[in-house]
Amino acid sequence: MDTSPKKVVITGGAGFIGSHIVRVLHNRGISVTVFDSLVSGSKENLPEGVSLIVDDIRNPEALANAFKDATHVVHLAALISVPESVKNPQATHDVNIIGTKNVLDAAAQAGVQRFVYASSAAVYGNDPALPKKEDMQTSPTSPYAESKVQNEIDASHFSATTGIPSVGLRFFNIYGPGQLGNHAYASVIPRWIEAVENGEQIQVFGDGEQTRDFVHVEDVAAALHTALVTPIEGAHIYNVASGKQITLRELRDHIATTCNCSIDWIQYPEREGDIRHSVADVHAIEDELNFEPKIDLQEGLKTLIS
Repeated sequence: MDTSPKKVVITGGAGFIGSHIVRVLHNRGISVTVFDSLVSGSKENLPEGVSLIVDDIRNPEALANAFKDATHVVHLAALISVPESVKNPQATHDVNIIGTKNVLDAAAQAGVQRFVYASSAAVYGNDPALPKKEDMQTSPTSPYAESKVQNEIDASHFSATTGIPSVGLRFFNIYGPGQLGNHAYASVIPRWIEAVENGEQIQVFGDGEQTRDFVHVEDVAAALHTALVTPIEGAHIYNVASGKQITLRELRDHIATTCNCSIDWIQYPEREGDIRHSVADVHAIEDELNFEPKIDLQEGLKTLIS
């Protein structure tokens, strides 16, 4: 049986991560349909020839229509802000949990061959054990993280009951071209680069000694593609990261070196739900999917700083 992707539906495909995997698949001649509410995504992110359905994953009928004839699904649509999930947990539940169940139901009804979805390093919480391995006990510290744990449980049940393989990718800190830095809960790299380019001080929540594992969005798109095409059975979960940790203080210094400038920062109290230390064990995805990221942080930063 030919299990190569013929028609891929990508929820959240007009967003930062989604638009990159859309281009990877489109450039390979694969039919792509994007299902996106455009609340945070933009149709300008999409190449010509990609179908766009503007709707919400909370709408089961729209999903069922979109998934007709689909062979593969990449599910990225979600509310992704940890602080916002603390402020409004019901919205996070409705989109991330109920919405994902709707997507799984539509995929099951369509009889797709593979379901790939975004999970998050947030599921590990503040467990001090490092590096984070996929078989560790999850310990979510925010409604966002709780929603991702539930997504993994639901995807596992989906695979067990339908026989359709699923792959959940626990993304660590993603950065790269097209990531916005001009909103309150933007990721640290685009937020800091935008501040530096505007001659402003950067903001850090905490003491700057917290660590993160940064992975370039082009590597994330490559991991998504690998998860779509590698032969597997059952439900799987993998970390997608560099496997290297860096403090935010060190990140500031890397940005300063790359832009050949000095950078001052303003320190604020740590935010509720934020994780202190994070670095991934990436052996599972290397061994089972033969995937390794190719872009290191300093190389990646050079592509973002003018």
